[in-house]
Amino acid sequence: MASLKDLLRTAPAWSAAVLTTTAIASMIQSWQVQSGLLDLGVKIPAGLALETAGRDFAGLLLPLLAVFGFALLVAFSAAHWLKPRLPLLAPIAWPLAGGLAIAAVLMAMHAQFQMTPLAGARGMDGFILFCLAGSIGGFVFGWLKPR
Repeated sequence: MASLKDLLRTAPAWSAAVLTTTAIASMIQSWQVQSGLLDLGVKIPAGLALETAGRDFAGLLLPLLAVFGFALLVAFSAAHWLKPRLPLLAPIAWPLAGGLAIAAVLMAMHAQFQMTPLAGARGMDGFILFCLAGSIGGFVFGWLKPR
């Protein structure tokens, strides 16, 4: 069981992982939605696309921080416990935990709402990209986590 001191020491790494995951997921959200509009023939000027991505980030920031923050906290705690018990997976424990955390969140949203409220993750490509965002967040956590 991790002590409060251990949790406080890893808080900056966890925060960076959550922010990284959220920023990447927000970019994926905007990109996926705008790509769908472009496929329908909608013209989106570059300035508007960038402005929309910024507004998406601002609008999604708090909900994604909360949901991804909790999911990554649970996943990193589980990975911390599993790492010494599964030494073959230890080198990829943090990225794997991050990716699985986001997959679990998206599947839970789908189960609750019969779809995910994140339009960018509704297709398989978006789902995979969101999970990749979580894996990158996990990599950031492992990189910044105190030894």
